[in-house]
Amino acid sequence: MTFTWPWMLWTLGLVPVLLVGLAASARRQRAAEARLADAHLLERLAGRPHPRRMWPLALYVVSITLLLVAAARPTAAIPLPVNRTAVVLAIDTSKSMMADDVKPTRLEAAKSAALQIVRALPRSVQVGLVAFSDVGAVLVTPTTDRRLLHEAMQRLEPQQSTAVGSAVVEGLAILPGRREFLGERLTRLRVQSAQDPFGLIPPAPPVQGPPLSAADLPPAAIVLLSDGVTNAGVDPQVPAVLALEGRVRVHTVGIGQQGGAVMQYGGGLILVPFDSASLQQLAQRTGGEYLNAVDEEGIRRIARHLARSMGWERRRTELSALLAGGAWLLMLGGAALSLLWFRRVP
Repeated sequence: MTFTWPWMLWTLGLVPVLLVGLAASARRQRAAEARLADAHLLERLAGRPHPRRMWPLALYVVSITLLLVAAARPTAAIPLPVNRTAVVLAIDTSKSMMADDVKPTRLEAAKSAALQIVRALPRSVQVGLVAFSDVGAVLVTPTTDRRLLHEAMQRLEPQQSTAVGSAVVEGLAILPGRREFLGERLTRLRVQSAQDPFGLIPPAPPVQGPPLSAADLPPAAIVLLSDGVTNAGVDPQVPAVLALEGRVRVHTVGIGQQGGAVMQYGGGLILVPFDSASLQQLAQRTGGEYLNAVDEEGIRRIARHLARSMGWERRRTELSALLAGGAWLLMLGGAALSLLWFRRVP
């Protein structure tokens, strides 16, 4: 235990002074009684001190001691219950997401579905954001700050190709414990999937601490929103194997209509396909679920399935409020005993 204001601990010296004062007051009271009554009648008039008489005073003294310790603002590393679940939203920002077969566009529909998931998740769940086109780019690492997620989503714009595999790789890299557990295999796959001449993918920080076991990994999931047409990066089935080993389910949300759509691009009309089969295969491979963007109930169901996992973490916490609350309860108990036994509050 440490103290923010250790100089306040000198006030604990007042506790012995208080005890000496109480003892002196009791002696003066007995002396006064002895002067006012005959020695043979003193015991009958004053009576013997009741053994329960000291309990209320003892509670008061302990409560004052706790208040003095609280004034020094003690802090300690204590185990606290925390929600360890983390979710990464991976949103496709390729050119094909400009198609309007899902109104108003595929990209806007993906944003809307992602926001529905965020709103349905408990506030204690950490949520990250990955945008992927030619490569996957981490925009927000898992956090409970929903404002950062909303601001990052508003800035999403269509880019070029579609690298679904890179999105899964980047999602695994930022989920708690997965880089430590998957080790060099994930690092190599991340380098392989990057191929990023513009430096959009930041280098991974070095792995610290001992390797984790699968039982130590907190619950995690990736929710990937895309039209499913992979034409860049690694094969999505390769990182899917790592996701399964790292206990990460990849839920996929298909953004598009069967048969694809025709849109204007470069002064002409082009067919923009929609590949739900590859998204279904990715979700099935990792134990996740596939949905269509128009299935709002299914999206809410995925959010509900991203269940909490309460664990215990040791965090440095100030104990002043806890000690003050304990002192208040002790004072209340002392007053209650005094009223019950002696019909007064000392």
